Amino acid sequence: MKQFLLDNYSLITKAFEIIAAVFGSIYLSKTKDTRYKIFVNYLWLTVAVEFIGEYTAFLQNNYDNEWYNAIKNSVFCRNTWLFNIYTFLSIGLLGIFYSRFFSSKISKAIIRFVVLGYSLFVLIYFTATDAFFVMSLPYDEILGTVIICTYILLYFMELIKSDSILVFYKTPLFYISVSLLFWYICVTPLFIFNGYFRAINTDFVIFRYLLLLLINVITFLCVTFGFWYSLYKRKL
Repeated sequence: MKQFLLDNYSLITKAFEIIAAVFGSIYLSKTKDTRYKIFVNYLWLTVAVEFIGEYTAFLQNNYDNEWYNAIKNSVFCRNTWLFNIYTFLSIGLLGIFYSRFFSSKISKAIIRFVVLGYSLFVLIYFTATDAFFVMSLPYDEILGTVIICTYILLYFMELIKSDSILVFYKTPLFYISVSLLFWYICVTPLFIFNGYFRAINTDFVIFRYLLLLLINVITFLCVTFGFWYSLYKRKL
């Protein structure tokens, strides 16, 4: 079982990502609630990036082709640039997504400030350095976790102050927030200790893969359940 999960780690993760995106699309088509369109697009963006990012495995082959060798010997030989773009877009998209549910001008202003500040930091850092194709932002995992948790904290604060708290369990946003909070809190320590992720430390490698797979599956199942349960409650 363990070996099966390790061998099919990528396939299993992508499968649950697609399921969540499909259920999100179904929710959109059934409810016409355009506030969730950005998040559903974010889910499909995640799926697309995961599939496109697999091109690095293809480059490990030895094909005698001019364009293939050109890519293999260029800065695009690694997919770091792709995930740098994805991380940048994720922070912005999720910020815009949450702001659509806020009535408080202060909460909306905080999100605008956070997104703008993060965007400026990213642009300045990658413009001033040559790191865009070789590494992510310094302490990117911690920074991303703080920002996403800020979005979620603002949502919970607004929820407590509004009448929506009486029906919070009927909305996808609650399950989305719980799943994002769960993912970032659980995954961040794994990335912080990335220095131990070495081939010689096989126990940590296996532990990291299996734990990350479990976290991903639970996260996307939670999102999927949120869309399904909200639709179910609408029919009652």
